[in-house]
Amino acid sequence: MRAERGIVGFISFMLCAAAQGADRVVLPADTEGGQGKNPSTSLGASPSVYVSRGVSWAERGEWDKAVEDLKRAYALDPANVETLIDLCLAYTEKKDFENAANYGRRAVEAVKAGPSDRQAGAYHALGLALEGLGEDQKAEAAYREGIARDPSDAGLYLTLGNLYGKAKSLDRALTAYEEVVRLDPKNEFVYSNIAYVHEAMGNAAEAMKALDRATEANPRDEVAWYDLGAAHGKRREWDKAIECYKKSLKIDAKFYKACISAALAYEKKGDLTAASEYYVRALSLTDDPRLKEAILRLITESSEELPATQKLL
Repeated sequence: MRAERGIVGFISFMLCAAAQGADRVVLPADTEGGQGKNPSTSLGASPSVYVSRGVSWAERGEWDKAVEDLKRAYALDPANVETLIDLCLAYTEKKDFENAANYGRRAVEAVKAGPSDRQAGAYHALGLALEGLGEDQKAEAAYREGIARDPSDAGLYLTLGNLYGKAKSLDRALTAYEEVVRLDPKNEFVYSNIAYVHEAMGNAAEAMKALDRATEANPRDEVAWYDLGAAHGKRREWDKAIECYKKSLKIDAKFYKACISAALAYEKKGDLTAASEYYVRALSLTDDPRLKEAILRLITESSEELPATQKLL
């Protein structure tokens, strides 16, 4: 199931949202990550600056550096809810779930102590950390408390639905996802997850409808087109599958999974020349030796008549 293409995208999104209203810092050449100057001397002692800088590191996937600057902000203002939430999220991304949960609990305590615009966010972040610790019941309770504090938070319903989906509680997952659709009908991620649930429940027609809606919600989402293509492929609708894979590749020409799937679909429909071209293209899209080996294995297991691939074997 999709959750903003996994936790990295979702957490980066939440961290960026947290920084709205703080003075954003564009990482300059003379800071760490540029020429190595110590940020504590180059940025001054402003919590908001450290928070914004931490978010900038998070956007780059530099989670250790994000934590370092967020902890500076925390040291200067230990009761700040946003900083506590951001530390919880950053530690979650680092898979240090114990520290994540500690900061998540502090965020929740800070929310209880006084008003905050991010009440739901505190419970959301804590829930993610608790899931990482395998404490799914406590995570569910945190998500539900967040929803109680902000019933309009579509992201909480999406995460709750994912939790239920993971537990194979499909009816409850579907109910949570339907709330996301009600609150945020343009959220392409939820439609992919709805499709997953319907597929697991044996509702193939409903699954296909949901995947169609994902591409309608965001025609520029290459993963949505890929998922739709895969669904057509499972039904042996090769032309429709290929059309979807091509749309996916038009959006992201380096999406090697769509390239491999297009090759397989062409091979299944008997167009070996086109299959060869896509296999060769897939090989050019990755430097990962394991992926190259897997693609070559697919070629080896395929028909010996694949013309353009013979020189690769």
